[in-house]
Amino acid sequence: MTPVKRLPATRPHLPMLMGMVFSRLRERLAVEAPDLRPSQLRVLEWLPADGLTISELAECAEMTTQGCGQFVRQLEALGMVEVSVADHDARARVVRITADGRDALARSTAVLAACDEAWAAQVGPERWRVFREVLEEVALD
Repeated sequence: MTPVKRLPATRPHLPMLMGMVFSRLRERLAVEAPDLRPSQLRVLEWLPADGLTISELAECAEMTTQGCGQFVRQLEALGMVEVSVADHDARARVVRITADGRDALARSTAVLAACDEAWAAQVGPERWRVFREVLEEVALD
């Protein structure tokens, strides 16, 4: 059976286009790097080797502390991170990535890099480079 390519009834707006691209990424990650969901990857990729408190991690990932804490608990249960009491404050918890977490992150990063390469091949390397520069400028402003 041939998959149906659905197109919106109106010209797609940017969030719709981004959602369509993200859907492709999710599908590919689920097949090639199934250890992490994209939402978990979003948290894990912010962790430096020396770790961050849950509050610091939440700020980096632009999440609430409570929401980030839920992801940290999931990642801890999967063995991707370890959580310990912070040296500077017994109330704070420091989150550090484990070897399993680094491996899962590397697999996910490889899938994302392969997507970048495929899209660069699809639209041409110069157009892709400019697209990435503009997107970074808008996103990191």
